[in-house]
Amino acid sequence: MTEADAANDIAGLNRLLVLALLALARNGAAEEACRLAARGWSLLRHRHAREAERLTASLHRLAREVRHPPPDQGDNRHE
Repeated sequence: MTEADAANDIAGLNRLLVLALLALARNGAAEEACRLAARGWSLLRHRHAREAERLTASLHRLAREVRHPPPDQGDNRHE
């Protein structure tokens, strides 16, 4: 296997990972998908920068799916 073949395999696997992460987020596990994307980025960032960038873009997309509870408005029961 050549280096180009290995790079193509990594790119293909990364595309599958992104699709799986998006599916995970659509099914209510966006925070877990973000954590996995970040871990994938960490593995790829030094030797496969282009694929790490793909995960960065996906992470930004996934982050929009994370639902945060509204900020605490304080205890209004004493009014």
